[in-house]
Amino acid sequence: MTTAAALPRLAGRKRAIRIAGSALLLVVLVLVFPRHKLVQALTSIPPSTIAAALPIYLALHFLGSLKWQLMVTRPDAPLTFLESLRCYFGGLFSNLFLPSVIGGDVVTIALGVSPTRKTEQLVSGTLANRIIDLAALALLVGLAVLAFPHDTVLPNRDRKGAGLVELVLIVLIAASILACLTVFLLRRKIRGRAEKYVAAFTASWHRPWLTLAVLALSLAMQTGLIALSAWLGVGCGLHLPARAWLFAWPLAKLSGFVPITLAGIGSRELVLPALLAPFGADPAAAASVGLAWDAVLITGSLVGGAISKIASLAQTK
Repeated sequence: MTTAAALPRLAGRKRAIRIAGSALLLVVLVLVFPRHKLVQALTSIPPSTIAAALPIYLALHFLGSLKWQLMVTRPDAPLTFLESLRCYFGGLFSNLFLPSVIGGDVVTIALGVSPTRKTEQLVSGTLANRIIDLAALALLVGLAVLAFPHDTVLPNRDRKGAGLVELVLIVLIAASILACLTVFLLRRKIRGRAEKYVAAFTASWHRPWLTLAVLALSLAMQTGLIALSAWLGVGCGLHLPARAWLFAWPLAKLSGFVPITLAGIGSRELVLPALLAPFGADPAAAASVGLAWDAVLITGSLVGGAISKIASLAQTK
């Protein structure tokens, strides 16, 4: 069997593993939290909130499309608005089937390749855009931790759940260290095989004003997504201070980078209650926010696929 012929089977196997991972974690969720509380929290969300959540979610991702376009486009190989929509929302749709958000980035890059646009331009711009997103999330978590007294941000540290928060943070730090060590150990291979990508990535940062503008857009987008999740939380009966969501949601969102679930479904619902527990959140209600978010994410990604297709058809006219 040729390598090309084996790729679809390998991709299908990985997809099955991620579906199984999400299903397993959702089963754990149902077993850990009382089912009647999960149902009660979900059914308490007003229909108007659910109806408004989808267009808000898509509007925020239009900002994401704009900031990706700004980071990827070059004077000698510009990217039009329609091309940006086709590539970005195509990647958003693909997040439902590929490993974490990284798989969606690969699709976004593939859709953007053209005879006049080099692959390294798209890879470097997409990587820089993703780094800026992570920096925005880190700034929001830092705002929650540093802008308020320590005992106010994480009250009642001896309560059940505070230890889980520390465990999640330790895992994230350990994963970051492992990633850095991997890059260090493979630095010679990376340097030898990816010189043009390194040069393109370095060029992405030669426009400080543009980087700051993209960072501002990323902060606006991530803050909007956090506010949307907090709004869903209010519908589930969670009335928490803004700092709780600024702290918990970005960290829970990072669990979506782990390529063992489908678009982070399952892992986010288990991580979020642990992060919100020190703020006095009911665990079942917090898990229900994750489930409600999954409904918005899946629907938004499907609509994103339609937007990508419409943009593609508009380009051909």
